[in-house]
Amino acid sequence: MKKQWTVTADGVNHTIEYKGRNLLVDGQKYPLKSSNWFIQLIDYAINFGDTQCRLVVMGNKVDLAVNGRFLGSGEPYQPISSIPVYVSVLAGISCVLGFLMNSWLGLCLGILIGVMYFNIALKKKTGVLIVAFIVATILQIALGIGIAFLLA
Repeated sequence: MKKQWTVTADGVNHTIEYKGRNLLVDGQKYPLKSSNWFIQLIDYAINFGDTQCRLVVMGNKVDLAVNGRFLGSGEPYQPISSIPVYVSVLAGISCVLGFLMNSWLGLCLGILIGVMYFNIALKKKTGVLIVAFIVATILQIALGIGIAFLLA
């Protein structure tokens, strides 16, 4: 995945490019590391004088915030570090439960559900997150039981 932006700071154009796990700022390469084991979460600061930029990567979504506003979505910047640890635990439970109940199909569904948990957590909707976890768990168990009856 490749994304590229041009940011003007103090009358100088700067090129910022995201390539996989690397960041190129005006041609200089910086390796990036995810802050989460389950999903790629990167929040990297780039400063050009008074212009503050933040490269934010969440899963396959990449955007650049300049002076507190994302260029792609236009929404205000929110730090990724605000995701609670229990969101990773819930995502892990969904993956393991999905795999145990439905093999590889369940694991894939668990990964997708886990990404949904992170999106909900970034919006700071804890109640919705808990309801989503309960509903997803019930659906994964029902799917596992349904497949078991079909194969029996």
